[in-house]
Amino acid sequence: MPICPITGLSFEHHELEKRHYERFGLPVPDIHPLARYIVKTAYVNAWSLYWTKDPRTGKDILSCYDPAEHPTIYDHSYWWSDEFDAKEYGRLFDFSRSFFDQYVEMVRTIPKANLLIYKSENVDYCNNVMNCRDCYLTFNTFACENCYYCLRGSENRDCAYVHTSQKCELCFSCILCRECYNVKFSEFSTHCTNSQFLSNCTDCSDCYQCANLKHKQYCIANKQYTKEEYERLMAGIDISSYATFQKEQEKWQAFLGTQSMQAERAINCEDSSGVLLTNCTSCVFCFCLSGAENCFSCWGGKQAENCDSNGEMGSEYGVMNIGYMNSKNCAYCFMIEHSYDILYSQYVVQSHDCFGCYGLKKEQYCIFNKQYGKEEYKLLKGKIIEHMKTTGEWGQFFPSRYSPFPYRETTADIAMSLLFDRSEDIAMRTGLRMDAKAGSDFAVPAGAISADQIPDALDEFFDEWCSKIFLCEKTGRQYRITKKELELYRRLRVPVPRKAWRTTFEEWYPLLQPLPNTAICAQCGGDMYSYLPPNKTTRRILCDRCFQMETG
Repeated sequence: MPICPITGLSFEHHELEKRHYERFGLPVPDIHPLARYIVKTAYVNAWSLYWTKDPRTGKDILSCYDPAEHPTIYDHSYWWSDEFDAKEYGRLFDFSRSFFDQYVEMVRTIPKANLLIYKSENVDYCNNVMNCRDCYLTFNTFACENCYYCLRGSENRDCAYVHTSQKCELCFSCILCRECYNVKFSEFSTHCTNSQFLSNCTDCSDCYQCANLKHKQYCIANKQYTKEEYERLMAGIDISSYATFQKEQEKWQAFLGTQSMQAERAINCEDSSGVLLTNCTSCVFCFCLSGAENCFSCWGGKQAENCDSNGEMGSEYGVMNIGYMNSKNCAYCFMIEHSYDILYSQYVVQSHDCFGCYGLKKEQYCIFNKQYGKEEYKLLKGKIIEHMKTTGEWGQFFPSRYSPFPYRETTADIAMSLLFDRSEDIAMRTGLRMDAKAGSDFAVPAGAISADQIPDALDEFFDEWCSKIFLCEKTGRQYRITKKELELYRRLRVPVPRKAWRTTFEEWYPLLQPLPNTAICAQCGGDMYSYLPPNKTTRRILCDRCFQMETG
């Protein structure tokens, strides 16, 4: 059994992954799947943002790239338009040099899009969003509207501080929820309405501080009440008061400590392993995946088939990709959309047969952003692959040292902090960039207000406060409350946040990266995976079978 040179973990190559790589004539990677995940996510900026200027218009714009490292950054609307043509930066391949060195050299000459925003409107303070509108500081999100401080959501509306949730409306501080309405401070709940503090509830309404319930109404702490009793008890709880919220949050955590936790959460799956899987067939060591088939070590996708990638959506036949959407036959790529037969490329949309390209739109038969005829492309592509085999580059992901982002600004940092105690050592062996920066932190201005000066009652937080700068009660980071989000808080009747949005995101870390952690079922003693590291929770964790037997 091989030992991963990066993580020190032993692992075996599964027959499924072998088939995936054989399809492309690629060697199966010699590092552990978790190490592959880290290598790929080193190219993903988590949520750091910088102010810069568009050199074309002189307009101040936010950018996920540090302008000190990337001097030419265009507004995304221009970069994605037909006016910008990345082929102008194409070049010939030099067989006397390595592939990666030449590729990175070319990429550094190409202007960057300030943010990854695609087919969206009024989302200039967001990144990695598609088909969204009127969102603010929201990231990795699809088809959402009027959302604030949200992560990895799809088709949500009028929500704040919601992550990895789908089709939710008027929800606040919810994690991994689906099709919920007016639900707050909840997790892993589906088809619930008008409820607060739920965990793993299905088809519940008018419930408060409940866990593992199905088809219930008017329950508090899993105890059934009449409609009149429930309304009378709830009338005495004003969660829009921050002091009341803190007391109720303490009660909620104490209650959760008495409830068992479903550790794997595989729903309607067959012959699959991992965590947080829904409607999957023959998927191995996967997490946060739905509607997938024959996938290995896939994360955060849906409707994927025969993939070994991350962030898939409606794609098939792909290995070592990240951000792989509605595409086919792609390998070692980053952010590919509606394309096929793409190798070792980044930011390619509606294209096919491209190799070593960056920022192309509606192109074909390109190598290093240079156009070729079909036969010439095939011949040159074959020669470059043979060259990469001699240099040892064929079958390797883009080296971490070439990432446009420092390690501490990437998703890899989140995963490393959860997976490994000696993450710095592993980061060094991975070759991650260690020059950390803080794109959203600045000198504290005069007149900034500490969080403890915010009025306790929501109704005493007037519009005038939206012009002020607040300091996070935990980290001292600066943050603001915009008028539009304040309007949403008033609709939801929730307290104004006392923490900066980045601080809240960091507190979500264990559920931001729900990797398959090895664990033992507290009931049957069998080996299993857990979406939370066993040392990160005091709850009794059960395998899916034992959990279903206990809760019915």
